[in-house]
Amino acid sequence: MYGENKKKIPLYVNVYEKLFKLISEGVYPIGSKLPSELELSKLMNVSRMTLRQALGLLKEDGYIEAIHGQGNFIKQNVNVRNVGLEKIDNTVSQCCTETIDDIDASLEVSFSDDFDYIKKIFNQDSAVMIRFNRWYKCKHKIVAHAFTMFPSETASQYQMNLGDQHSILKILEEDIYRLIHSSTIEIKYTETVLPSENHELRSNNNLFVLLIENLYDSMGNVVLKNKIYIPVELSSIKINRINK
Repeated sequence: MYGENKKKIPLYVNVYEKLFKLISEGVYPIGSKLPSELELSKLMNVSRMTLRQALGLLKEDGYIEAIHGQGNFIKQNVNVRNVGLEKIDNTVSQCCTETIDDIDASLEVSFSDDFDYIKKIFNQDSAVMIRFNRWYKCKHKIVAHAFTMFPSETASQYQMNLGDQHSILKILEEDIYRLIHSSTIEIKYTETVLPSENHELRSNNNLFVLLIENLYDSMGNVVLKNKIYIPVELSSIKINRINK
């Protein structure tokens, strides 16, 4: 009875799954060009229309991109991850579908102008705040923006040299995620991003994922706060959950 009522999976979904398997197994390596639609339709033994529906799903999921006049290519960022946000790691790399090949950054050190706000976030009175902006690029295009804020005490705790922007960048991009005890991420959507005179993050849909991330030490104090903006069309948020 169950077999009789079971819905039949659409043919284009089967083709999608076959192509996805070939991509994930490296048959079609990252950056490579897929065979032409005619060749693929013959290989999959389906019509061009069915194949295009499957290719459309692969594009929506961020696994391939169509380059006008050249064909379909496996995106450089493809990473069939088994791990999502449940693992503490660089949040931009976990959630942005583009391959980051460059980062522009700017550092601002200033005296705190709202002690109550700082006390509420970081659970301490801090006279000096560090604000660090990062604009992530893929092929010269800005694909994400992170605004980081932390007190001078955090800089001392994690041995940041405020005169060496390169060093700070390495700590914020890599080291900090190994050194902290825990983190929380709140996921929102916004139509506006923080303004900048020299950098502009754009979205085709004028909509951005906003990830508000707090990083905590072993005492439960916030040591650093990130606000990360990613255009929705360039974002992929995955959280693995299991019943225990």
